[in-house]
Amino acid sequence: MSRQPGLILLLAAAVMIAAPPVPAGNPMEPPAGLATDDARPDYAPIVERKLDFYDFTYQTVEGGAFDLRDYAQGKSVVIVEYLAGWCPNSNRNGHIVERLWTKYRERGLGLVGVAEYSDAAELRIHIGRIGIDYPFVVETRKRDQRKDSSHYKYRRAAGDKRKWGTPFYVIIDQRDIEPAATKGPLARRVYTVSGELVEAEADQFIRERVADAQRK
Repeated sequence: MSRQPGLILLLAAAVMIAAPPVPAGNPMEPPAGLATDDARPDYAPIVERKLDFYDFTYQTVEGGAFDLRDYAQGKSVVIVEYLAGWCPNSNRNGHIVERLWTKYRERGLGLVGVAEYSDAAELRIHIGRIGIDYPFVVETRKRDQRKDSSHYKYRRAAGDKRKWGTPFYVIIDQRDIEPAATKGPLARRVYTVSGELVEAEADQFIRERVADAQRK
């Protein structure tokens, strides 16, 4: 009688002993304990909200004055981009924002970056990495100012429970801008994105509103 079947069984047993155990859970999930919040895209949809959003006047990174209401005049849609210079999600999504700006800036898109919790060096790196050429202002510079920022107030009102909440976008349709009034909001209806913009969705959103404005 041949001894080959017995040899095959011995080899199979050896392989089973030598193979490492398969970890429990989904093999596609990152190992437990790794800080992955910023390691992969954090995409979020554009959501319409009833939210009082107020005009602001902040200094640009160059030291000049910037007023949002003034800037919004003549624009079909304005995106307010809250970001942190050190945030990987802000850095990754910044390239999408820059592409949208380049594509629609001559057709009615307004865009302003609002820096949060970032020092001057971090902002220089971020601006240089993305190649930002749209208005860029500063609300806060230190991380311990997180809960004192308007960024924190708006994103919490939108149900955003992330610790740092960057990037976060407020999008204003020109048709929703309120007449200037003492202590009155700039707009009572806005659109928010609690995370990274999905490029195709944002492109369609902007394109439709720019086209509507051009038909008037």
